[in-house]
Amino acid sequence: MKLPFTVRKPSGKALVAIVALVVSPIAVGVAAGGGHSTDAPQGAGGPAAVAPEQVAGPAADLGVRAAGAAAALGQCRSARLVPVGSAGWGVPAPSVWESSSTRCNLMYGDDPQRGNETFGDPDTAIRTLQRNLNYCYGSKLTVDGVYGSNTRAVVKQVQQRHKLAADGIYGPATRSAMNWRLYHLAKRIWSSGCYSSL
Repeated sequence: MKLPFTVRKPSGKALVAIVALVVSPIAVGVAAGGGHSTDAPQGAGGPAAVAPEQVAGPAADLGVRAAGAAAALGQCRSARLVPVGSAGWGVPAPSVWESSSTRCNLMYGDDPQRGNETFGDPDTAIRTLQRNLNYCYGSKLTVDGVYGSNTRAVVKQVQQRHKLAADGIYGPATRSAMNWRLYHLAKRIWSSGCYSSL
């Protein structure tokens, strides 16, 4: 099968990040053949306010409801390789801790734990998102595992580009609309392009 993109071997820094992903518990879902799940998320997060100027017109009510729904999801506290197709490719994406589900969110202030919740590894989830935003969207974020104002601003730009409510919260709608870089676990190579695959 000929792939619609070229691949290249990862750099030393990329290998360190991949090893961290593979060695951590997130690899369990891949090893077990777990696919993309729409299970209910674990954990809880409070809704974030959406400024009135962010949504306007007839879609305002829908945008506010979508932002509230995204904010109500639990925080992404891990990352996993989500299988794409049957050729061995996958997308490293933020996920629910100890689950194959990617129905979770990241939002401004996650540094890395949200509130008094101290389980999981949200630092890895945030870094995974930041790396993808840098590669696929040309942002120049510091990959620091902090969902600060710069990360929120880039997520808003991505949401606007994909015609979503620009609330700056990374959640399932943003995940599904975004472009992602693929990784082949067995061959240890990255795709050279980004694809909308989740």
